[in-house]
Amino acid sequence: MFLKFFALTMSLFVIGTGELLPGGVIEDLSAGLGVSIPTAGLVITAYAATVVFGGPLVTGLTTRMSRRSLLLALMVTATVGNVIAAFAPNYAVLVVGRIVAALSHGTFAAASFVVAASLVPPEKAGSAVSKVLLGFNLASVLGVPLGTLIGQQFGWQAPFRTTAALSLVCVVLLAVLIPGGAEGTPTSVRDELRVFTKKEIRIGILTTALATGGFFTVVTYMVPLATQVGGFPAASVPVMLVVYGIGSILGNWIGGRLADRALLPTLAGTLAALTVTSALFWVVAPVTALAWAFFFLFAVATFAILPALQGRVLSAAAEAPTLAVTVNVSALQVGATLGSWYGGRVIDTFDVRAVTLACAVLVLLATALGTRSWLRSRTLAPAAAAAPTPAPNEPVEAGTA
Repeated sequence: MFLKFFALTMSLFVIGTGELLPGGVIEDLSAGLGVSIPTAGLVITAYAATVVFGGPLVTGLTTRMSRRSLLLALMVTATVGNVIAAFAPNYAVLVVGRIVAALSHGTFAAASFVVAASLVPPEKAGSAVSKVLLGFNLASVLGVPLGTLIGQQFGWQAPFRTTAALSLVCVVLLAVLIPGGAEGTPTSVRDELRVFTKKEIRIGILTTALATGGFFTVVTYMVPLATQVGGFPAASVPVMLVVYGIGSILGNWIGGRLADRALLPTLAGTLAALTVTSALFWVVAPVTALAWAFFFLFAVATFAILPALQGRVLSAAAEAPTLAVTVNVSALQVGATLGSWYGGRVIDTFDVRAVTLACAVLVLLATALGTRSWLRSRTLAPAAAAAPTPAPNEPVEAGTA
């Protein structure tokens, strides 16, 4: 069991590192390809846009594949994209490589969550998702800093080549460690689309976009928040990012354990905790010692919500979950874009410190949706338990989701 989770987590680590890598070598990439830094930054935008729009399309076209075959095909696609980027002779080819790699991102993440949940009893799905999500955590904490260091020493293409080699390793790991026939039955496009008729699915995806938009309002501007408001010396920023990374790993673990016990209460509770943490962050941000503590607490609260956000959609779409979870992954990218834009407007209007309150506002809206789902489930559960069981030949009246 451990090796199966290792293969999935390692694969998401490589995919997540590939997604974030350009940010760490953006100056060298710009100089190497002879383009401006803003133009070089568009390779990140191209990747994110492909995840948002390409992920659901790829999932729709691959619903008939077994999930093991799907994971292998997508990891091969990521490998091809990383190889193209690693040996790109010019900017246009680099963008093509990034787009090819990004086509695998959303569907691979969704299929990984589904396969991870299928490997454990239903009541352990939350922690199963958190174990796989750890790959994305490690990409931020370990993958990008190491990739940046490699790029500084050997040139901007070197970390892309390293990522391409690791992608190939992951193809082998998935082929060897993920068994055939144990990953669920293929579905149809109709089955996958039908789950979107459920109101809870649509609300779950909206909750994800709002929550992600909220915390990216702060995450995007963490460095100026630390240096301009918190009084952090520039030399301490790498340490602060490590502290944030440790908090993210702890939060992911806590969120997965809590989601196993009670999914919807965990969703509402962790969102409320992030709302309160963000609001208090505004109060303490100018006090350097307290700001250090709140960067850590903010990371814990942020990453504690992710297993519940994914688990909520996964459980609500249990009969055909891959497309719904893929769209939920796309909602993360939409939220990241929304949060970055929203935070910038807040800074232009007020100041850097205000991004913490701006985060609290968006997450508060997500908390309201999460709480609504929790309270609705408590209302419906007794009614479902009290409903009479129909006779074998008695028609069952269709209900609404």
